[in-house]
Amino acid sequence: MKLVRWFIGIFGGVLVGLWIALAIVSRAPVLQQKLIQTLDAQLDAEVELQGFTVDTFPMLRIHGDNLKLRLKGQQQAAPFIEIRHFEVSGGVFGLLRKQRRFSHVHLDGLRITIPPRTQDDKEAGGKAAAAVDEGPVLIDHVVARDAQLIIVPKNPFKEPKIWDIHHLDLESVGFNRAMPFKATLTNPIPKGEIATEGTFGPWVKREPGRTPLSGKYNFDRADLNTIRGIGGILKSLGEFSGSLEEIDVKGTTTTPDFSIDVGGTPLPLETRFHAVVDGTNGNTYLKQVDGKLDETPISAAGAIESRPGVKGRHIDLDVKITDGRIQDVLRLAVKAKKPVMLGRIALQAKLQLPPGKTPVPDRLDLDGRFVLENAHFTAPEVQQQLAMLSRRAQGKKPTDPIGRIDSDMRGRFTLRDGAIRFRPFAFDVTGAEVVLNGAYGLRSEQVDFAGTFMMDASISKAAGGGIKGFFLKPFDPLFRKNGKGAVIPITIKGPREKPKFGVEWGKVFK
Repeated sequence: MKLVRWFIGIFGGVLVGLWIALAIVSRAPVLQQKLIQTLDAQLDAEVELQGFTVDTFPMLRIHGDNLKLRLKGQQQAAPFIEIRHFEVSGGVFGLLRKQRRFSHVHLDGLRITIPPRTQDDKEAGGKAAAAVDEGPVLIDHVVARDAQLIIVPKNPFKEPKIWDIHHLDLESVGFNRAMPFKATLTNPIPKGEIATEGTFGPWVKREPGRTPLSGKYNFDRADLNTIRGIGGILKSLGEFSGSLEEIDVKGTTTTPDFSIDVGGTPLPLETRFHAVVDGTNGNTYLKQVDGKLDETPISAAGAIESRPGVKGRHIDLDVKITDGRIQDVLRLAVKAKKPVMLGRIALQAKLQLPPGKTPVPDRLDLDGRFVLENAHFTAPEVQQQLAMLSRRAQGKKPTDPIGRIDSDMRGRFTLRDGAIRFRPFAFDVTGAEVVLNGAYGLRSEQVDFAGTFMMDASISKAAGGGIKGFFLKPFDPLFRKNGKGAVIPITIKGPREKPKFGVEWGKVFK
């Protein structure tokens, strides 16, 4: 009797299971239509689905092919979401609930194309930004492999930004909730691998770019050489929050071998930054960047953004150094075995770097002012020339000991077309002040300056006294101005390591 009851129970269970399976299979067209209606309602999108099948043994599996979703009213040709194939699995009874629940969804060929925000979207404001209502579907786990995220710029002549997402995991997936996620992807420029995790959602209809997201990231081995003009391997850690079109990012970067394309020496660069990124167009607005180039602290703020009718990003920054080392700045920009100059530097400058294929020195535009304290040149030839000028300025003999020549320097400068131009550039040595105007070529490494050499001593004393001084004494008034010592028009020209100092005699007799 017990055996009969077991048999009846098992047989009845099988009949019930078969009934449910047959009911589900027979309702496959209904489920397909329900899927389309749900996606339409929750995403405010037009849905296209080419293939749809339902299997019930050994567990419920729903397969779909070539699913395409287009946002209503979108103008771009590419669908908002494309899925080459999807598979949904779960218990049969998950379909019988009011809120249908599935355990697992696997996506192949996922392609998400975020359209630019239109003026109509902006005017719609809060109405367009409203999140979806309570969703009818809940998925425990969604996995996508080798997906793509594509950001379409507003300018139709600009190339879209493409992120290759190698692995994407979503938990507790529903349209009406914040969904935990983990993802690994390749950043296109600078090229490198990003591992990120956080939450995404609830979904915002009609404006997916305003869907909330937050989390943290690890950007590893970013190759700065993929950005024309700079080099190095960067690592960045940070956290983010906001929405896709306005991501607030705070983090740090470490680049042990940062370099720029002017022939200088790679140096370690570390930064701590706060930025806002528009994920729909790639523009980055740097609220504050505090960095350290070797031992020199640097702060900056500005924007890296696209400009109408121009391909690429335009960098516009305000840069400030309050107490740095001039050797760090020069080592980055000047090709030399040892630093050209040692000393302390303070600097303020406006930096602009337009996009282009020409080398960075030919595109870089700097306009600023600087102050150097206790600076001295490391090249013996330059030190000898300055020592000679200092002796003459003090009326000393060529053999008098004078020690190391330190200078205080100040001036305004511009860097354009691969050359630094000073207007003017002043520096002091013991007994004299030099004021120059001129340029230094970053690539040619040629110096071309002209200006005045103002000495404490008269021209006769600068000659060292003796017979030369006696014969030059009548010329002292010719070189004297405002009752001071001699003022001599000079030139400094030639290669950086061995410049030649000369007198512009033509200006003496004017």
